[in-house]
Amino acid sequence: MTASEGVRRYYDANTWKFLLAGSQRTIHRELWGPGVTSRSAAAHHAHALVIDELRPEDRRVLDLGCGVGTAALYLAQRRPVEVLGISISPEQIRLAERYAARTPALLGSVAFREADFTTLPEDVTGFDLAFAIEAFVHAASAAAFFREAARALRPGGALVVIDDVLVSTAADSRLEDFRSGWNVSSLVSVTEAARIAGDAGLDLVRSVDLSPLQRLGRPRDRLIRLAQPALRGLRRRSSWAQALVGGDALQQSHLAGLLEYRLLRFTRPG
Repeated sequence: MTASEGVRRYYDANTWKFLLAGSQRTIHRELWGPGVTSRSAAAHHAHALVIDELRPEDRRVLDLGCGVGTAALYLAQRRPVEVLGISISPEQIRLAERYAARTPALLGSVAFREADFTTLPEDVTGFDLAFAIEAFVHAASAAAFFREAARALRPGGALVVIDDVLVSTAADSRLEDFRSGWNVSSLVSVTEAARIAGDAGLDLVRSVDLSPLQRLGRPRDRLIRLAQPALRGLRRRSSWAQALVGGDALQQSHLAGLLEYRLLRFTRPG
């Protein structure tokens, strides 16, 4: 099974569980930024950060790893943009289209396609902004991700990545548990991301540490931590147990200073 097939199966099997465990139909971390006082706002804070990256003239936006379309709908409801969401998971695309249909006013402003963002369809081009929220780490090849993102952008366009990055290159079992538990193939440092993106024709112009905006060790997280012995015994038979082991390893890696959670902005020179 290839890395891309593993990611597809992972999200086809677990998306509905992520939706039950989270809020606001988001499949990424809550961020408690300045002025955020509710779980709803925390769930959408990553989307608000993407909106901040939009320039007034930007109209075409590409969501790489769109989940069930929540970010696309959030952007289209607040800015005069057209958003195309890409997911490797047919289950996610099915749900994204269902949720979009509940907002008739956005018909024509959002669309979704099943595709691997490391091999995008040829007609996915000319975008002003592309973004990936907690999706880049799943790329089977970081080089292919940046190559395809660069091709999809118009000259002068920008790519925003919000995701985990390596701080330490030392071997650590917690990082390995994170990689295997969450089907992670592209866990790199900021320096390495800049180099790989540069080879694809993208320049890293900003890096912002969002790590302090996370809330680690919530009551649910502590329960999952206590359940680790049982979950580790089940992870070969249960993709959900595997995901919970990976999530705990992610938290432990952040607490140990092995990872940071960052926003990276790249531009394709005009």
